[in-house]
Formats: sequence, structure tokens, C-alpha cells
Amino acid sequence: MSVLNDRADRIDRLGKAGLFLWLMTLTALTALALTAVWLGGSLGVALVGDGWNPPPFSLGSLTALVGGGTEALWPGTPTGAVVAGISALAGLLFAVAALCFFVVDGALAAIATRRSANTGSAQVGEHTRPPVPVRGSDARSASPLAS
Repeated sequence: MSVLNDRADRIDRLGKAGLFLWLMTLTALTALALTAVWLGGSLGVALVGDGWNPPPFSLGSLTALVGGGTEALWPGTPTGAVVAGISALAGLLFAVAALCFFVVDGALAAIATRRSANTGSAQVGEHTRPPVPVRGSDARSASPLAS
């Protein structure tokens, strides 16, 4: 459960940058959905034998598909072929997107951790002195195996 709390705290610490990253993610997922519909449907149609006749690459195509079904974009083509093409390509694209998300999430976690560590601790600069060793200690006497 603490892992979920840590993630929530990390998102809160990012502030406006976190909101921007979520908007970027939403935009990227919309583009992936449009690509999956356009390319996946066109590949499904081509594999059935109806040729390469893709619809326009636009949000209008996506809304036409939602409003009129596969007949609106690929008339006369079996719905199963279009759905199979879209599903196969969507699965592949979203698997790649999820992999990228986890890579970016790890990088953002490292940045957030580094920022929080830098704000709460003193910076090591040229005016800091190394620790002074305790009198009478050396590596041989500190070792537990030394006799």
C-alpha cells in the first residue's frame, strides 16, 4: 500500500509539470487510438482482399466510425476484418505505449526524488571539509578479521 501512497505523493510534488505530463499522455493516447483505427482498419480491409483504401487520417474519421460503424469508413467490407485489424494493431501500439510510460515514469520518479533530496539537504561545495578521522583508528584495527 505504501507504494501507491508514494506514487500519489510523487504526482502531487510534480505540480503543474505533472498536469502537463498527463495532458501529453492523453494527447499521445488519442493519437495512438486514431493511428490504430486508421492503419489497423485499413490493414484488415487489405488482408481480406478489398485493397488499400484508407479513410482520411483525421478525428472526423474517428467520429464517423463511432457514429456510423465500419460501413462509414470502409463500405462493403466485413466488420470482422476491420475489427480484427484494429484490435491487433491497437494491442501492439498500446503495449509499446505502456512500455514507454513505465520508462518515463521511472525517469520522472528519479527527477522528483533528486529534486526533493536537493531542496532539503545542504549542498556540497568547495568550502566543505572532509570528515576528520578518529585518533588511533586505521583500516587494520577497524577490520573484524584483524587479530
